Amino acid sequence: MSSKKQDSADENALSNQDVVDYLQKNPDFFVQNTALLEVLELPARYSGEQIVDLQHEALKRLRARQDMLVDNSRSNMSVQIATHEAVLAMMEARTLDEFIGIVQDEVPILLDIDMAAVALEGAVETIDMSAEGMPVLLPTGEVQKRLGDDDVSLIGCVETGDHLFGAARDLVRSVAIARLYPSETMPAGLLILGARDENTFNPHQGTDLITFMARVAEILVEKWLAASEMDD
Repeated sequence: MSSKKQDSADENALSNQDVVDYLQKNPDFFVQNTALLEVLELPARYSGEQIVDLQHEALKRLRARQDMLVDNSRSNMSVQIATHEAVLAMMEARTLDEFIGIVQDEVPILLDIDMAAVALEGAVETIDMSAEGMPVLLPTGEVQKRLGDDDVSLIGCVETGDHLFGAARDLVRSVAIARLYPSETMPAGLLILGARDENTFNPHQGTDLITFMARVAEILVEKWLAASEMDD
């Protein structure tokens, strides 16, 4: 019985040639399974045109992966810090006019983009950028038209000329648009961020920070509109 079990095990065991044949048929195996490079025992360095230095390739890939993780971590931290600074600046406003001014003038600098605005739906037929120091006015239904059922839209490349971006409409090529929810004192609206460089915003990015900014903007605008109603 023992001999038969051994024979069966030998038949099922992979030979070195089986592994070689498989790798030759699947040359991207280690590209798809890079974690194996961390546990394999690799040969010492070789020389020769036809011999791949596996140790060198493994270390190069591991270092590249580590560098990418470090770069992404630094970039994410930088964006998070910039967003927090922008939100704090918004919260320093003492009036609605100050708030709009901070959004338009300071937020783009803090986020390293080219324009920012708050827009609210109102009694207009087309997008109205004319009110100095006030929110952009949007036709009723514009928020739904721009966002559908989403809270945030990130677009890597847009055609220039969209009046939603005001004076920067011929400059903006990448945008982030976030919903401001309506209340008893505030109509539906948008937080608008625009940049001249394509893919500054893109659908693969996270939306948590932009959603956070939009919620803060929503609370502040609602507060100032409510205060304005009480004064009236």
